[in-house]
Amino acid sequence: MAEIEKESSNEQIIKDQIEQDERIQEDQQKNGEYKFNQEKFEELAKQKNYNTLAKIAEKNKSQFKIFKRLKWKGQLYQINESIRVNFQDSLRIGIIKRIASIKSFVDNQELPLLQLNWYFSKIDLDSQWERYMKCFSEYELFLTEISDFIFIGQIIDKVKVLSLNEYDSFLDDDISGQNRLFFMRCTYNTDKKSINPNPNELEKVCFCDMPQNPDLVYIFCESCKKWLHMDCVHLTEDEAKNIEEYICVQCNK
Repeated sequence: MAEIEKESSNEQIIKDQIEQDERIQEDQQKNGEYKFNQEKFEELAKQKNYNTLAKIAEKNKSQFKIFKRLKWKGQLYQINESIRVNFQDSLRIGIIKRIASIKSFVDNQELPLLQLNWYFSKIDLDSQWERYMKCFSEYELFLTEISDFIFIGQIIDKVKVLSLNEYDSFLDDDISGQNRLFFMRCTYNTDKKSINPNPNELEKVCFCDMPQNPDLVYIFCESCKKWLHMDCVHLTEDEAKNIEEYICVQCNK
């Protein structure tokens, strides 16, 4: 009986020690205090856990370097350029905030990483913004505060993110057909689920008093000088083509 109690006591000591080690490891992970060595480097790189890898490596200045630009497969990438990448098995667009390289411990090889701030599209926005979906374009992006490190091998291509006015002037350019042309007029805070500036503050068009969506077709009223949605004035594109000078219903009253 005594031997069984002694064995149980030893098992409890071992269990307590494991739990203590796990708590220490969790605290180290939270504080970025992992011992950074080749084993940890290879482990995190294999897991593609680049955020943790960069956080740990950044504390070791001899292993972590920051650059202004990077050349990859003949293409130059720089800070504040927007790129499309393969991230967690989906296509994402982000803006380059930092270019970094982490040196391994044994062969001086380097792991080049990019830190991106992610853009959201309208389908990523909170449901409270549903009423504005009509005025948000399929090619409209919302810059967020969310940031991740990626390996440069995840890059697909560069994209252009313009202002709305710039985007309007490029709509006939061939680049739009390649889905590499986008625009941004608002940012999105994922914690507060807020859009800045608020859509109510954007320039309005039409009787519906909604922000412009360049995906939609508009007709111009020569009297009130407003651009109007075709569905708001109950016209088809074919009908509009036969109208030389359009005067809207409200101006005709």
